[in-house]
Amino acid sequence: MKEIDNLIAVSRKYGADSRFVIAGGGNTSYKDTTHLWVKASGHALATIDEEGFAVMDRARLDAMATKTYPADAAEREAQVKEDLSDANLTRGRRPSVETSLHNCMNFSYVVHLHPTLVNGLMCSVTAEKRCAELFPDALYVAYTDPGYTLFKKVYDAIGQWKAQRGSEPQVIFLQNHGIFVAADTVAEIDAIYEDVMTKLEALVAPLPEGETPVCDCVSEVLPAIRQILSRGGRGLKTLQVTKNALVDEFLANPKGVLTPFSPDGIVYCKSEYIVVDGENKAAEAEEKIEAYVTRRGHTPKVLLIKGIGLVAVGDNAKNARVITEVFLDAMKVAFYARSFGGEHGMEPAWIDFIDNWEVENYRRTVGAGGARGTRLPARRRPNRSTRWPETIAPSS
Repeated sequence: MKEIDNLIAVSRKYGADSRFVIAGGGNTSYKDTTHLWVKASGHALATIDEEGFAVMDRARLDAMATKTYPADAAEREAQVKEDLSDANLTRGRRPSVETSLHNCMNFSYVVHLHPTLVNGLMCSVTAEKRCAELFPDALYVAYTDPGYTLFKKVYDAIGQWKAQRGSEPQVIFLQNHGIFVAADTVAEIDAIYEDVMTKLEALVAPLPEGETPVCDCVSEVLPAIRQILSRGGRGLKTLQVTKNALVDEFLANPKGVLTPFSPDGIVYCKSEYIVVDGENKAAEAEEKIEAYVTRRGHTPKVLLIKGIGLVAVGDNAKNARVITEVFLDAMKVAFYARSFGGEHGMEPAWIDFIDNWEVENYRRTVGAGGARGTRLPARRRPNRSTRWPETIAPSS
């Protein structure tokens, strides 16, 4: 089917471009009058094929838009999950949580992404004002918890837009989340994204670039921290270290990245990060890690260590690499947000919802993947141009 081939092609195009997609973020769809093909959870856009899309019954999805669900969030989300399952014609493929959003946009193709530049605007203090100035033909939606609540808010906003303007929006910006672009051809999808990115690129300062030196203490501090993180039956941890000009920007003043910017950030990096900036780094890290575990019940995913860099803590090498990519993207978002008045992180209630939402816990589990690390060799100095042997790797 040509349309599905087009959907696969556009998904892979954006999924393979780190300006648009980090880790497992984003989803895409194609629809005709009766069915919707939407990315299934656990499938990467960069490598997706037809088996990576759930096929949905649009009549059943349409019925969800007018159904009255319970006010209680847990009961509501449980019923929504059941209704999505009933509409799913491909058992074993869990449709994106944003399936209903894809269905309510009345265009053949929908590509929803979290581009770093876009989120530099969407995670800024002037998001709504600047969005209206830059993209007057786009719909802006203030932050709303993902799932049915967000779908209903967007569904109602599209209805109001159509009543006022006589047409539906092709671009929807979501505060602290990302962007939806809809069109009847993938060529038009590409044209819209190019316009959005070109406008934003012209407004932001260039990112700091280049590797920077790592403290000589790294060969002693990191093995000690890894031992602390892995103790008490927590499982052997894998650490990945990144030290460059962008990381240094936030090591000097980490406040701008200590609050997550989007749901994806919480999924992969959790919602609280440890800063180690004293002289006795191992002792400070131990104190802060143990307090974190006592408070939150799990080990941290991100440590910012002055002189050493961004340290991602994974259960395996793949997991550590993804955490690194996601947190580096958050740093870029924070840096770009300065061009739009400054950062606007997620608020406590938003964070609590994501931390406890079953859908995101599922994504977190699916995204963990990979084999467990092996034993760390004793006292190894980093070579900045290659991977650290076995379980600890530098990344620029």
